[in-house]
Amino acid sequence: MKPFVSIIVPHYQTPELAKLCLRSIRKFTHDYDYEVIVVDNASKGDASLDYLRSVEWIRLIERTGEIATGSLAHREAVAIGFQEARAPFVLTVHTDTIPIREDWLKFHLDPMLADDSIAAIGTDKLVLRSPLQESLRQVEDVLTWWKRFRPVRKNNRQPYIRSHCALYRRRIMDQHGLTYTDHATLTAGQGLHHDLVRLGYECRLLDPRDVSQRVVHLNHATELLLPELQSESRLLHLWRGKSRLRRFFQQAAIQQLLEDASLDKNTNTRKSLKVAS
Repeated sequence: MKPFVSIIVPHYQTPELAKLCLRSIRKFTHDYDYEVIVVDNASKGDASLDYLRSVEWIRLIERTGEIATGSLAHREAVAIGFQEARAPFVLTVHTDTIPIREDWLKFHLDPMLADDSIAAIGTDKLVLRSPLQESLRQVEDVLTWWKRFRPVRKNNRQPYIRSHCALYRRRIMDQHGLTYTDHATLTAGQGLHHDLVRLGYECRLLDPRDVSQRVVHLNHATELLLPELQSESRLLHLWRGKSRLRRFFQQAAIQQLLEDASLDKNTNTRKSLKVAS
């Protein structure tokens, strides 16, 4: 059966993250027919690819040889996934993007089905927040009226749909020849967002709090797990991030998901996953 949504997952040398991401997709995606295309960015050593090669229901693309690194490699992987995608809607996720509820895909797709002018839908930054951070954010929301009186900074960055969980209408991108590798100096998704808006389409930004009830994004997890991507100038950031990642993986529900090898086969289970912030 032809998929209705193509899900693109770039990967580089983090098989445990890939395992959690793919198994959570398999467990919580039931509303629409879909395919998953994993694009590996020349991971080093077979151990990084052994798991992906064993998953029966994905399409695995293994890039080899000398390729770009960092953000450019990610954008190239997404562009390759778009070329291979067979569905009218294409969703990009990171390996550290973890669906945790069955309505995660429906929440993104239903607005696009209801409004043809929406070319893309997703969030700007989507981070896992502690209860204290969330409480402080709620206080900030109460005080949002004050923001109207602040002077506008000339260098304020406009929010854009980021590639950690971004859904696109394939027809519009093909019609205008847009790809993820345009605007090489911008971050993944930023240039495409600006191009779509410039062409008169809507790029709908969802509230991160609504999305985070359905999808967890383990921000910078690949960097935290791979020493070669880390910088000594960010030691405090790395320490906090590793502690956050460790707490997440220690949760019983996450451990159960990682141990459920049946999700690598063509079987489905339907349950809610409760994870703590």
